[in-house]
Amino acid sequence: MIFDIQRFSTHDGPGIRTVVFFKGCPLACAWCENPESQSYSPELLYSRSNCIDCGSCIQDSENGAVKRDPEGGIAVDRTVEPPVSLASVCPARALRIAGREASVAEIMTEVRKDRSFFAKSGGGLTLSGGEPLAQIDMAEELLRAALSAEIDIAIETCLAGDRTSVERLAVLPLHWLADLKHVDPEKFLRGTGGDLALALGNLEYLAGRGADLTIRVPIVPGFNDDEFSLRGILEFAASLPSPASAGSAAGRHVHLLPYHDLAAGKYAALGRSYPYRLGSKLAPGLVETIAEKGRSLGLGISIGG
Repeated sequence: MIFDIQRFSTHDGPGIRTVVFFKGCPLACAWCENPESQSYSPELLYSRSNCIDCGSCIQDSENGAVKRDPEGGIAVDRTVEPPVSLASVCPARALRIAGREASVAEIMTEVRKDRSFFAKSGGGLTLSGGEPLAQIDMAEELLRAALSAEIDIAIETCLAGDRTSVERLAVLPLHWLADLKHVDPEKFLRGTGGDLALALGNLEYLAGRGADLTIRVPIVPGFNDDEFSLRGILEFAASLPSPASAGSAAGRHVHLLPYHDLAAGKYAALGRSYPYRLGSKLAPGLVETIAEKGRSLGLGISIGG
């Protein structure tokens, strides 16, 4: 189950990459920029501002996923799985289905289209989500298919899953782009709904194996944007075995990802309230200050990935 294939990406691993977005995630981060990725089932996104009220979607929705409300407008019943046909029936593109089944062969047909870009830029295939590890059989099969086609592979992951899934992929020549959202278990649970011990344990496991590991830190207002939290995150990253030599932080890459509210429209389209006040921003100079702190710990810091 995937919800998008994005070509010509330059922020999801080295070079130019094709990113396959897996549907479903064990976490439910309040700030998630892909809220349509959290559920494991197909979801209907409806943008009222784009709707021209032609009624095409109602005629095509025999199971009642889309119908008229008492005022005569368009209403979406989110308890009903939307028909796949709704993805193409709307002439104004006010409706979108997030989530569809796809085979490894189908996905690889798309990925191979950009092999020339991969070769020239050092790019390749990246699995993202949602959480690819939550569909470990599909993820492993797809990555191995890419390797067989001599295509570079990467994965974006929260690592908040069982160790066996991580171990299955750790034997592959994989670029790991792994989140480190917090080091306080209670704050992590409140902000994401997940178990921090799983994520930190998997990070330590990968670092201990000498994996090609980049740590990504989303900096989010009210969650981890205070100096104490960010210092703890950076110190944990610096404590991990280095890719250069055990016990040294030299060479450990950390990407600081400043908060933005560009996903607010997706929440509205999903019928969900956006949990942050629009226009919320991090304190001026915060990211630069934290970046300097990370560099003082020997980390290789990038802002924005």
